[in-house]
Amino acid sequence: MEKIIKRILLALSLTVVVSACTDSKQYETSFCALMDISGTYAGEKANVANIIKAGIVPEMIPGDSLFFVKIDSNSYAEENLVTKLTLDYRPTKANTQKMAIAKTLDQFGRGNARSRLTDISGALMLCSDYLKATKSGTQVMFVFSDMKEELPEGVVRNFAEDEFDGIDVAAMNVIKLTDDSANPEVYRKRMKEWNQRMVDSGARSWNTLIDATKIQEFIYNVK
Repeated sequence: MEKIIKRILLALSLTVVVSACTDSKQYETSFCALMDISGTYAGEKANVANIIKAGIVPEMIPGDSLFFVKIDSNSYAEENLVTKLTLDYRPTKANTQKMAIAKTLDQFGRGNARSRLTDISGALMLCSDYLKATKSGTQVMFVFSDMKEELPEGVVRNFAEDEFDGIDVAAMNVIKLTDDSANPEVYRKRMKEWNQRMVDSGARSWNTLIDATKIQEFIYNVK
């Protein structure tokens, strides 16, 4: 009888632990920042690194995660994950982690990485995989790109209906191309198509943030 009681108590305690872990996940936020390194946008690396350091990293609290992915000619690959971070629940450790990732972002910003073509879809799919794996209650993508996709021959990117289920997506620092300046409708049509494609694949929202100082407000609103 005593053994049975012990087993029941153990089972109950494990249930409580699992429940507590599940509950804490719903309050955590996972971010994925995607950086385009193709064409003229490659020159934005340092600027993007600074935006992430100033706008996203300070908003992270213990338990939150950040994935930084580069957009190149074939982006759905593990090597496109530049760095990742999950903040420790110990404040001093978390601060050390934030300083370390800031250095990594600075190094990337100073680098010469550049690609010829632009696989935005593959990077989005990779980010979705990482975000879903965290099971965080809030999942957010920030896409730093001109949003003009140019896939290599033979590369196919078809989103599943639930590819971005529950994820809020924001296009950041979208640089206008020469064709966009000549005819704004080209830019507007491109962004509208991305909006439709993302929402049709489950995204909770699609947003275009022109002002980087609005990142904090955006994060607050989606939580």
